[in-house]
Amino acid sequence: MKRTGYLSLFLLGYIPFLCAQEPVTQASADTVRTIRDVEIWGRYLSGRSGGTIQPLRVERQPSSVNVSVAEAFRQLPSVVTDIEGGILFRGSTKTGMLIDGVPYGLLEEYSGDVLIQLPSLFFNRIALNQMPRIDQVPDGDAGLLNLSSESTSDAPLSLTIGAGWHERYNAGAVLNLNPGRFHIVAKYNYRREYRERSFSKTTVTKQNTQVMNNNADARPDVHLADLSVGYDLSKRDLLGVHGLFHRMDYSRYGRINNQVFNPAGEQMKHVIRNRYNDQRQDAYAAEVYWKHQFRAGGLFSMRFNYNDFLYDEDNDYKNENPQTSAIIAEDNQFINHDKHNYYWEAKITYPFSDNSYRLNAGYIGRQTEEAYRNDVNAKQGDTWSATEAKCYQYDYRRSLHLLFAALEKKSETWEAELGVQAEFNHREMDEQLPSSDVNPIVSNTYFHLYPHVLLAYHPVHEHQWSLAYQQRVIRPLGSELCSFVDNSDATHVFLGNPELKDEYVHTLELNYRFALSNFRFTPALYYRNRTNRIVEMVRQMGEESVWQKTNAGNSQTFGFDLSARWQPWHFLIIGLAGNVYRDEIDGRTIGYDEKKSLWCGDVKGNMEFRFTPTTTLQIDGFYITDQLTAQGKIKHRYTLNAGLSQYFFQKKLCASLSLHNIFDSLEETTLISTEQMQMTQKRNRDARVAWLTLTYQFL
Repeated sequence: MKRTGYLSLFLLGYIPFLCAQEPVTQASADTVRTIRDVEIWGRYLSGRSGGTIQPLRVERQPSSVNVSVAEAFRQLPSVVTDIEGGILFRGSTKTGMLIDGVPYGLLEEYSGDVLIQLPSLFFNRIALNQMPRIDQVPDGDAGLLNLSSESTSDAPLSLTIGAGWHERYNAGAVLNLNPGRFHIVAKYNYRREYRERSFSKTTVTKQNTQVMNNNADARPDVHLADLSVGYDLSKRDLLGVHGLFHRMDYSRYGRINNQVFNPAGEQMKHVIRNRYNDQRQDAYAAEVYWKHQFRAGGLFSMRFNYNDFLYDEDNDYKNENPQTSAIIAEDNQFINHDKHNYYWEAKITYPFSDNSYRLNAGYIGRQTEEAYRNDVNAKQGDTWSATEAKCYQYDYRRSLHLLFAALEKKSETWEAELGVQAEFNHREMDEQLPSSDVNPIVSNTYFHLYPHVLLAYHPVHEHQWSLAYQQRVIRPLGSELCSFVDNSDATHVFLGNPELKDEYVHTLELNYRFALSNFRFTPALYYRNRTNRIVEMVRQMGEESVWQKTNAGNSQTFGFDLSARWQPWHFLIIGLAGNVYRDEIDGRTIGYDEKKSLWCGDVKGNMEFRFTPTTTLQIDGFYITDQLTAQGKIKHRYTLNAGLSQYFFQKKLCASLSLHNIFDSLEETTLISTEQMQMTQKRNRDARVAWLTLTYQFL
């Protein structure tokens, strides 16, 4: 596919955000509050709009330092992840994800598979922002998760090695140098695992009962490399380049056992389908940026980022006769998905009237070009031939142009911000079916405004109130808009929907913060109203259960969450986070008689024992209640984890031992109940994962 270059202008300015931190003085604006050392850095309306921001410093979490990014996410209040890397925050499964503030193809369709493999030590700062700034993309209905590989250590060189149960290995290095005007950070990490997966599904219809079981294992190898070079052109100008490389390569074998029974319980069909799967995911990015600080305190910056994501999957299927073990049929499938993403921005923050007023304005441009190719072949005798009815391909293009502006007003006790984002969105889908001569191109153009409003009141040091409103969007991906069936995974056959519309989300949050030297307490009320809510539905097509995303009218979610941290003694820290909400799905537009609703929630707690200045023990866990789906629910589950860290040689060497999912309690059970079908689906991964990691810093 032809690639197009783009000239970029942009502004950066990681001046941390507002609203949930301690009051600050002119001399020191950064503050910290924690739940289990989840750091929240911020300042009031410091030139950026948005709500509470919560960066997680992974290396300070003994129970998270050895795990994947998906598991580290669970240390953030009100964030839960499942065994497949799916994220749930305040009842939403569509939280936006960025890498250093930029959307990456790496974190779209295959994000779950990526997140359960990415080592948490590489992206060692994970920031959650419930109400994102106006200079960030509006994607994601419940805020943004931002992964950053920025070094958090002053050590010029750090080395890490680790090993865990079930053939798990990890090794990494961080180089941090500052020669002259240069700032150089280079990182590399290698991770290898052996993963087992179990899956079972029972589907009951009026015609028959189908039972599927799939036990699979995989050995992924993950390589991550990152290089950032900054150069101080002057005291007020920084020029830099950044590069990122990711590769995940693994082989997987699955034995899928399919049985069909008639209403009388007699077996009508029994086939074992063996799946031999090789998969490779490559991603790389190149970025250039410039930052300029005005003498009056404002900022101007520009950035251009190109990131590519290539997904290559080869499947070899062999159908086996259960009685004789003979191979009765063979077929294969080859998938190639290539995504080119371009991102450029120009941003300015400028103060007026002795910093009483501040203007934030800028432009963000995005371009996506992707190509998807699916080839299927079947073996007849000794000859392989293409199965044209199952072969397809598509080319998807999308361009986004976003202008934004906001005005901030700040006094000693009050702060306010009013802003808007204006976006132009154009997309094209070009589907090609080899068995058809008619392949029309579908084109759509949209224009939308996203308002931002914020009020904050902090009368005294210990108290702060804030009220924020903004609108956000969930955009369908190219793979969700194509009209073809993806049956590469027999446990989740998926059909695209060309009629899928953008989902718009209105978000309102009231936040309060109370802080003492040894006690922090932050409750919040939130409300989300959704237009064209995107939900995933399943229906029976022949002998297959086929999933498809569709728009389910308007619905709403309202809830309450809190986080608290108490340090009664210097050696003990107790953390608590809870979230309860009422979720609603309007099924009347998709064939149901009424809206569905359910009270849902999650609670997590932790205890940290600092036995000595060099020895820390952490115990944490969470419980999540039943979760509402369009056709049923996902049943409750819980987990308990523990971690121990010990420093040696004046804290140059750190040994971390962790044990996760101690009670093997993260099995996920999904129940589907409609007039046409009843389904029970269970999935699980290997439990009780233990890691030992050694990190040495050359200080």
